[in-house]
Amino acid sequence: MKQSKRRQLGKKITGNAKKFGLLLGLFALIIIVIMGGRLFQIAGVKTVNNHNLTAATRMTFMQKSTVPATRGQILSSNGSVLADNSTVYDMYAVLDKKQKVNGKADYVTDPKKAAEEIAPIIGANQNDLYSLLSSNKLQVELGTKAKNLSVDQYNQIKKLNLSGIKFTAQPARYYPNNRMASHIIGLTNSVSNSVGQKTLNGVLGIEAYKNTALRGKDGVTTTLGSDVQTSKKNQVKNGSNVTLTINEKLQATLENRMDVLFSGTKAKSASAFVMEAKTGKIVAATQRPNFDPNTQDGLSDAWENLLNQGAFEPGSTMKTITLAAAIQEKKWQPNATYKSGTLDINGQKVTDAFGNNAGMLTYRQAFERSSNVGFAKIEQSLGAKTWKSYINRFHFLKKTGVELPNEQSGSMSFEQPIDQANTSYGQAIRTTPAQMLQAYSAFANKGTMVKPYLVAKTTNPTTGKTISTGKTTKVGQPISASTAKEVLSNMEGVVNADDGTAKQYSLADAGYQVAAKTGTAQVAENGKYLDGLTNAIHSVMALVPGDNPKYIMYIVVRQPQVFPDANIQITLNNVFRPVMLQALNDNDATVKSATKTVELPDVRGKSIEDAEKTLTDLGMKVTTVGSKGKITAQTIKGGQSAVKGQLILLSASGTVTVPDMSDWTKNEVLSWGNLAGVKITLSGSGYVEKQSVKAGSGVSNHKNITVTFKEKD
Repeated sequence: MKQSKRRQLGKKITGNAKKFGLLLGLFALIIIVIMGGRLFQIAGVKTVNNHNLTAATRMTFMQKSTVPATRGQILSSNGSVLADNSTVYDMYAVLDKKQKVNGKADYVTDPKKAAEEIAPIIGANQNDLYSLLSSNKLQVELGTKAKNLSVDQYNQIKKLNLSGIKFTAQPARYYPNNRMASHIIGLTNSVSNSVGQKTLNGVLGIEAYKNTALRGKDGVTTTLGSDVQTSKKNQVKNGSNVTLTINEKLQATLENRMDVLFSGTKAKSASAFVMEAKTGKIVAATQRPNFDPNTQDGLSDAWENLLNQGAFEPGSTMKTITLAAAIQEKKWQPNATYKSGTLDINGQKVTDAFGNNAGMLTYRQAFERSSNVGFAKIEQSLGAKTWKSYINRFHFLKKTGVELPNEQSGSMSFEQPIDQANTSYGQAIRTTPAQMLQAYSAFANKGTMVKPYLVAKTTNPTTGKTISTGKTTKVGQPISASTAKEVLSNMEGVVNADDGTAKQYSLADAGYQVAAKTGTAQVAENGKYLDGLTNAIHSVMALVPGDNPKYIMYIVVRQPQVFPDANIQITLNNVFRPVMLQALNDNDATVKSATKTVELPDVRGKSIEDAEKTLTDLGMKVTTVGSKGKITAQTIKGGQSAVKGQLILLSASGTVTVPDMSDWTKNEVLSWGNLAGVKITLSGSGYVEKQSVKAGSGVSNHKNITVTFKEKD
């Protein structure tokens, strides 16, 4: 009975197992069919949950790379390249003796020879290089002198075929004119982009201000095997070219003249600017000290751009603004008189630079002779509130927007009556040259001010198509046209009057009337003004021609330690005269003066005789420092402009003799002395009347020459 039951139970279990197995097999078959169908579907359409498997597979084997954009050029208004792209090299040395290529040593095998041959090329100390090259390291960098090597240095070292000397290349900027307009053009540094590639970034000047346009936009390429693809969206966009308003020829003359001024005065700083009066275009600008953007020589952490960052107390050039306010407010009484010398304001004194001996003066004379007392009294007649409104109307204490980074607004002390009076003659207020140029443009444009600007246009580097254009921007009308005309007339008086402070700037002999105002401001340190002319800021603002100005020129010299002329304004005029005449003669088709400018040839490599004849035939004064061999240098380079009658100094080898300096200017004498290595002692003013050493004498026996000057009748 029990066996029968067990047998029946066994049959039942076996039947169930067969059924379960059958169901399991059927289920597995269904799963296989579904998966097979899905696999066939995937194989056919190559998509899973809306994800394209073909694209995903390609992405697995695809590489992306960044294509760096080429930085745009900076050009002068003449089309000459002021900033271009180049390559620099960092040098290092492999010292690991296991390094070989095709069985040959790929490490430094002769440290002494390598040090001897490399040191003079990069300007490094030979012993220091040898110490690095003979160390026990596997690889060494060779110091700061071995970084940022030029293409020329790189090629020189490569020709030596020194084993183990290696280089890494990186993009760099090249400035063909070195220090010329360096504060305007600016500087770049090398930075890494998102994938570690080196690229250039503007840090000063136009390079910084227009960095986005110049830099462009990097592109992205994708590679699958040998197939390179770039979408339109990710194509490289090279940087735009930026053309400045700077006239290269005029800039070169300004640079040469400022070199002489700066070396002759030993000033703390100096700057000069030439602006088209009607348009606001800055056609020439420079400052000292400057720097070489190729080597960064002269650059410091304290570097500032004097055009828009160097705010300072402008001194008496501010009196022209006060004059304009008085004329506009009908407070100007040119023939009324006052007592000059000293004015007491609540126990504090305003004093005239010329002292107490002038006595009674008219207010016209106050402007021509630059009387602080006279203009303090004019400010009092205006009233502090009205006078301050003109400071605002002329846009002082406000940025001009000139295309340079980090512009300053300036500042002013105006709480006390003495401060209010001081601002009328340019103390207790700090302005930038850009603000001063903008303010003076109102006198040239019938009362309308125009903004100074530096960028003429940006263009596509491939097509040349203009992307944007600089334009004249009217920024205010602080005075009427009749007031502007009267201001110019009074400025002409400062040049034409016998006791006018700007009489040195007359261009009457060249057929031009000049309207000008000079300035002298004390320098403040630690809350107090320093004494003496060596602690002053000397300046001039000149508009030419006076009746309808075409150009405005502003020259500023801060704390000159040497006065090569009897009057600092004579020194400034040695910059103003040749630059302004060149500007007028190059660009004014309707009025030409008797003075002509010429483009100088490059006489380097010529014999002394041929070089001197070539330049003399062009109407130049020529003196060669040296007596034999070929000409190696000339003070004004070939291709640059010079005024006829200007002195050109040439360099050669051999004995140096003293020239006949008759009728030379002080700057010409100092230029020759600097080049010849002779100390010059100056006396008098004007033009050379006599010299202590006879012309033709060798300078080796005369290291100090006294030169006497006399004004011409």
